[in-house]
Amino acid sequence: MDFAERAARNEEVFRDVNERIEEGAEQHAVSGALPFHCECGRTSCVETIEIPSDRYAGIVRRRYHFVVLPGHEEPRIERVVETERDYLVVEKIGEAREQIDRDHPQRHHHS
Repeated sequence: MDFAERAARNEEVFRDVNERIEEGAEQHAVSGALPFHCECGRTSCVETIEIPSDRYAGIVRRRYHFVVLPGHEEPRIERVVETERDYLVVEKIGEAREQIDRDHPQRHHHS
């Protein structure tokens, strides 16, 4: 398994956890900031990012967009598309993007 594949699989684990947090916030009408997991490709990262749930939902509607802490971006597999005070929004590129397509061909997110 190469770097891009490992990173993509790790990011997908965090995305699944974060989507459950988002769903819970919707069910319970939580509107404040919630601690979402950093969606970087580092297997050792366990840090969280405080983001309002509706903002997170808007980011991840785009299939290849992920939230990471500043400094956790990886230029080999992603590019920064938004810079916020406490986090970055990155878009997967190249092999990492292809890995997402292979792992989740039926995902209903927009590109």
